[in-house]
Amino acid sequence: MSIPSDWSFKNFTDTFSKNRFDHQLYQRSFLHVVTETVFKYPSTFVSEKTIKPIANKRPFIIIGPPGSLKNLHSIGFKTFNNFWDEGYDDIEDPELRLIAAVDIIEKICNYSIPELQNLCISMKDVLEYNFNYYINDFKKNELKKLEQEIIKNLKPRYV
Repeated sequence: MSIPSDWSFKNFTDTFSKNRFDHQLYQRSFLHVVTETVFKYPSTFVSEKTIKPIANKRPFIIIGPPGSLKNLHSIGFKTFNNFWDEGYDDIEDPELRLIAAVDIIEKICNYSIPELQNLCISMKDVLEYNFNYYINDFKKNELKKLEQEIIKNLKPRYV
């Protein structure tokens, strides 16, 4: 579905730096389909691919290993289970997981532009929360964890 250039889903003041990502593209898009580096893999992680829609205040569906959404929840982010079925995240079989995610994407693609705009507005609390959590807490927490790991790994060398 092509979105006319005069339509915008912008529904809040975005204070994030417009130079970091393709801001205009995100403002003209409703859903970000995150295709993680790995799909059939035994563990999950958060990459820049997942952070991009969060930093641009956009809903997303993750095409990644099972448990990707649960991992996001465990580190403090919110997802969109109040807006569509996120049961695809629990499906171990990669083919069935992909089919379930695509079913959600197809359903969203059938919404009208006004329906998508209203849905985006109704998601504002989740989008704002994720953005603020990423900017104010997640980055600091991850840097702190990295610092602690570096100290832990270097300490035996200098003791």
